[in-house]
Amino acid sequence: MFLQRLINWVASWGGPLGTASGQQIPLPTSPIIDNTKPVPADAALQISTVYACVELLSSTISSLPVCVYRRLPSGGREPFRASPLWFLLHDRPNKWMTPADFISTMCMNRLLRGNAYAQIVWGAGDEPVALIPLAADQMETSVVAGGMVFVYTQDGVRTILAPESVIHWKGLGNGYIGLAKLAFMRSSMNESIHAQENANNLFGKGSKPTGVLQTDSRLNPEQMAMLIQRFGEQMSNPTGGLLIADRGLKYAQLSLNPADAQLLETRRFSVEEICRWFGVPAVIVGSSGQSTWGSGIEQIVDGFNKFTVNPLLTQFEQALHRRLVSVTDSDTEIEFMTDAFLRGSSKDRAAFYQTMVQNGLMTRNEVRERENLPPQDGGDMLTTMSNYVPVDQLGKAPDVTTGANRNGI
Repeated sequence: MFLQRLINWVASWGGPLGTASGQQIPLPTSPIIDNTKPVPADAALQISTVYACVELLSSTISSLPVCVYRRLPSGGREPFRASPLWFLLHDRPNKWMTPADFISTMCMNRLLRGNAYAQIVWGAGDEPVALIPLAADQMETSVVAGGMVFVYTQDGVRTILAPESVIHWKGLGNGYIGLAKLAFMRSSMNESIHAQENANNLFGKGSKPTGVLQTDSRLNPEQMAMLIQRFGEQMSNPTGGLLIADRGLKYAQLSLNPADAQLLETRRFSVEEICRWFGVPAVIVGSSGQSTWGSGIEQIVDGFNKFTVNPLLTQFEQALHRRLVSVTDSDTEIEFMTDAFLRGSSKDRAAFYQTMVQNGLMTRNEVRERENLPPQDGGDMLTTMSNYVPVDQLGKAPDVTTGANRNGI
């Protein structure tokens, strides 16, 4: 890897944001802080904040159904359930994964490595029959003669994949490949790991004492040994219990010194720092000292959906559309159903449906379908409020006998 980076540099390689032929390397040219160690994905996921952010984003996006639509000549659109893409994206991407499994796997690679790949298995008639996610760490992306070449290594076997058979969901980068997020998080990750190590030393077994037993009497060795054993057993009892100090003994609890208090503050800052990398509000992953649920949380979640989740959805939709939809089939669209965010609140769903039905944007049966209720006769007609009038007719009372307003309209 180092040799390849050196060759690219000699050939006027512009770094991870530059463009050059050959293998694309999404790594920083050098860490901003020396003596920091690279953190592999499995180690990063052992940090609770990283795991929580990745799981939150992956589970949120994978909970949204992916639908395929067909544009109508009238200008509207309808669900295109007859399309093979509907079966792949909405029902079963491959033989061993649900749609949520597939999307979650793609999200994890995209969030940690900046790139997510999936192989398209083509069947008869050049129709896709399966989507297989590929590990980003095992994929090499190269630019050859202005085109893309993907080489995937599995079980020691290198396989060249045609660009039209690879879905590439990439993040911020040079346009060919996304930047490897964990590599750019290297300094923040090392800081978090060091804070965790120090916390384990401070609060783990054999750490500094949390209190002192005081007495004015002189204790002989036997009494000292009995006292240590007795209080040691009580303090190590996982269920707690009542601590009794007799024979004039007094227990004084030791408070944290400034250095220990600073350690706790460093750990809190580390949580916020990692959350910034993933675009996740710290309160959503349970960070203490942040806004609690019910105190501005609705605005926080709205911002999270708008500035973090929606951009990821747009990138993924476009990556799917680019490879799965033929250029001659411009009427087909792939889209996540973001209104599934409303499922968590019956009050929000009711208000949303009421607005849509009263304004003639949804039929009652469309609402019932989304709530898994059977259709009702007469429920397929668009309706609207009868007292709605054009803006230019406001203040013009209708004629009670003819229904017309004062201008005869």
